Amino acid sequence: MKVKKGLKILLWVFVFLVAVRLALPYGIKWYLNNKVLNHMEVYWGHVEDVNISLYNGSYQLEKLHIVKKDTKLKEPFLLVDQIDIRLQWKALFDGKIVGEFICHRPVVHFAFSEDENESQTGVEEDWTALPEDMMPIRINRFSVVDGKIYLSNLLVKSDNEVPLDNFNLEITNIQNVERASEDSLPTTISASGTSGKNGSLKFSSKAYLLKQMPDFNYDLKLENLSLTSLNPAVKHYLNMDFEGGTISLYSELAMKDSSFTGYMKPIIKDMRIFNWKEEDRNLGGWFKEFFSEGAQELLENQKRQQFATRIPVEGRIDDPKTGIMKAIFSAFENAYIEAFEYKLDKDVEYKDAGPTEKEQEKQERKEEKKEKKALKKQEKEEKRDEKKHEKEEE
Repeated sequence: MKVKKGLKILLWVFVFLVAVRLALPYGIKWYLNNKVLNHMEVYWGHVEDVNISLYNGSYQLEKLHIVKKDTKLKEPFLLVDQIDIRLQWKALFDGKIVGEFICHRPVVHFAFSEDENESQTGVEEDWTALPEDMMPIRINRFSVVDGKIYLSNLLVKSDNEVPLDNFNLEITNIQNVERASEDSLPTTISASGTSGKNGSLKFSSKAYLLKQMPDFNYDLKLENLSLTSLNPAVKHYLNMDFEGGTISLYSELAMKDSSFTGYMKPIIKDMRIFNWKEEDRNLGGWFKEFFSEGAQELLENQKRQQFATRIPVEGRIDDPKTGIMKAIFSAFENAYIEAFEYKLDKDVEYKDAGPTEKEQEKQERKEEKKEKKALKKQEKEEKRDEKKHEKEEE
């Protein structure tokens, strides 16, 4: 009898576990759609299906849609074919409970406009909270596989979109699980993508993300982007357009404790602005394109057919500085001394960043003035309250 009773209990436990396993995907789907994705302030989301894999501690979301509320835009802000959310076993063996968040084939539509109903940039929402709500443990690895990013009306209202295809992103060791004591930049970030026929993006960075203003050191290469893809903005702001050519941008930047140093090096090759037979061009546009073509010929390296400069940037987040005169001298150097190479200069290191002694003293004086100003304001308010209280007593 006891054996039969024990078997019955085991059977009921088995049935209960099977029922929980079958109901779990529906429960998670209901929770995500009704308690997470439907409770954002500006956007609204929906997931079509959820798959559970208990043996490796993961689950998959199928067809995630996120759209902006009350918008005139046709395209959703985000479409993701599949999201894998799982425990990071390597970290678990080291006693750290963290997870991985992997987005497969996401499509993002950014739209920029002064009209809120025609704009969706994502800045209106705290997206760092969304993965945490989907997985109640800290995310240590975030990855994007084969994504697409569309930029509409980036600089001016236009039907033209600047797409970034084959976009891949990898952010590892976000929570510093593998951090060595001497490693000040433990997080690794890498990204790549393509644009148009030959345009390509490569980005790599080391960073420390667990502070209000992250420290980092990055390398950026944006190569062979067609100048004609920028024509809507150039036409709107400068009343001219490009007839041909490509632009490449190389940049290095290091930031520590809100102070940064680095450069941007744009190289424009085979740029053509003026076309004798261009239609729908007024007289002002004719002269502007004609003289712009002449100016770029003056500063172009004739052997390489390229215009280039190096723009140094440095300072603090609240007080950035750009070396305009150095940029002008660099343009002449490229044209008449030695043509700039299509590569990173590799002369910016993380140790070069950080505030100098003068900047630290300046910042300290600024904070002291701010504190004194706040103290004076408080004293004035206290005196005003005292006088008010004395009048009330009289």
